[in-house]
Amino acid sequence: MQQASRTQLDISSNDHPFYNYTSGRWLYNEVSRFAERYLRFDAEELCNIVAKSVGQRADDIKIFTKVAEGGSHRVFEATFKNGLKTIARLPYPCSIPRKYGTASEVATMDFLRIHRVPTPRVFDWSDTSANSVGSEYIVMERVAGTELEESWYTMLLKKRMAVIEKIVDLERILFTIKLPASGSLFFNKSLDDGMDRVHIATLPNVKGAPKFCIGPSAEYLWWYQNRNELGINSGPWKSTTEVLKAVGERELAWLKKFGKRRYPREPLYREFYGGQMVEPDVQMRNLSDYLKIAPFIAPHDPELNKPCIRHPDLSPNNIFVSESGDINGVIDWQHSVVLPIFLQAKIPKHFQNYGDEDSENFKPPRLPDNFDSLSEVQKEAATELYRRRQVHYFYLGHTSHLNPPHFHAMGSHDLVMRNRLYDAAGRPWEGDNTSLKAELTRVSKLWHKIALPSPIRTQFPVPYSDAEVNECLAIDEKQKAADSKMQAVRDFIGVSIDGWIPNALYEEAVAKEEHIREQMMDAAETEHERKEIEENWPFQDHEELD
Repeated sequence: MQQASRTQLDISSNDHPFYNYTSGRWLYNEVSRFAERYLRFDAEELCNIVAKSVGQRADDIKIFTKVAEGGSHRVFEATFKNGLKTIARLPYPCSIPRKYGTASEVATMDFLRIHRVPTPRVFDWSDTSANSVGSEYIVMERVAGTELEESWYTMLLKKRMAVIEKIVDLERILFTIKLPASGSLFFNKSLDDGMDRVHIATLPNVKGAPKFCIGPSAEYLWWYQNRNELGINSGPWKSTTEVLKAVGERELAWLKKFGKRRYPREPLYREFYGGQMVEPDVQMRNLSDYLKIAPFIAPHDPELNKPCIRHPDLSPNNIFVSESGDINGVIDWQHSVVLPIFLQAKIPKHFQNYGDEDSENFKPPRLPDNFDSLSEVQKEAATELYRRRQVHYFYLGHTSHLNPPHFHAMGSHDLVMRNRLYDAAGRPWEGDNTSLKAELTRVSKLWHKIALPSPIRTQFPVPYSDAEVNECLAIDEKQKAADSKMQAVRDFIGVSIDGWIPNALYEEAVAKEEHIREQMMDAAETEHERKEIEENWPFQDHEELD
């Protein structure tokens, strides 16, 4: 954290921490990561705008502080002489979408607050860098309380259960909001003239023309690697079938325009493809197969097709709570998207414990009977597993009675299969020619439960031989095992999937990574094996195709 008086700041240097990422390191390709996050802007002018937005003068700012750096933006806090605190948030140059990402997030927070969802009030914002600051920005209130993250891992069972109940109740509100289409929320005035939109009806007690609309998706993948320039329908989508088809059409169009032979991004996958480069044509056929069945996999129940909005990253560090455990606010609504309920139905990443038999069988969590006799290290591991099981169990339990539509959509196997198929079809191709086809083959086995009633669709539209299915599923299982192996290595090193490490743990992570590498080199039996390890080592600088 950088903290300084405005009058003492030397902000003329390009090396100033206001413009540079200082909240962590990367184990590989670090120069690129820092460059992507470098943003030179007019800090003095930002202070002027922040102050004006709350009826103050820039001279009234006592401290202007960089308080956080997330995945997409840099966050500053202005503390005024009267004690008022205000947040200013600027996206990195690498953040996408820029204009519509900012505009959609502001509209989403405003719209949700009308519906009693606690989001920060926005005082000023700009969705263009062609302004006096030199960057897009959002100036908003500082939510009272503390991040749930600060107490999440240490709070007692009853308090954790109560907090999760309040989180689920907040999601219940989101699921009850009536929306006319899928896409992302915008102010009508924010979209360019001629852009397709679906107006959201004005509330009964509000006069005037509709303020909000559903426009194109602000979800990251619709803007990744120029996907927004492909001419594919990016929303709004007025039916589930349009949503299902759009992601497949997008990825197919991207591969036709940009797809090239390559090695799989995950080095451990290479042996499953004979150590050879893989062809994009294979994935293009898989996407074509997906598009053949996409029109027939919308659920029969109209309730499951209702458009619904959810938070894109409902994690403890995006939830602010009071001392009593009430939710004061939820932040970071960037990339929010409205989709049919069955596609939104899943436990948020930070609340699920999939892969654990007890959690998946909804078994009440408890510490092992021999807990008192365990070593300190074993007790720590058992306690963390107990916590993860608690969170999973409480989330599902509260959802079952507070938000039945969500619980029903999560609990139906054929709905989960549709959800997984949609996710696989919309995933950017990184040399994996198996995952989508594997989901297609699994859906084929449940086709009698999934397909819309149709006399001509009693058979799965894509013919797969038994041998083809078995070969595909075998490779898919190997890839999943490789994913688990790589995740275990990352967990040991303490590195995220993109190589990020907290500053305080960087040296330790480097030592662990070098230790693992030395062990693998020592275990290699031939010079060829050692060369392969050197060339394909995942934690080193490398060319990025994605």
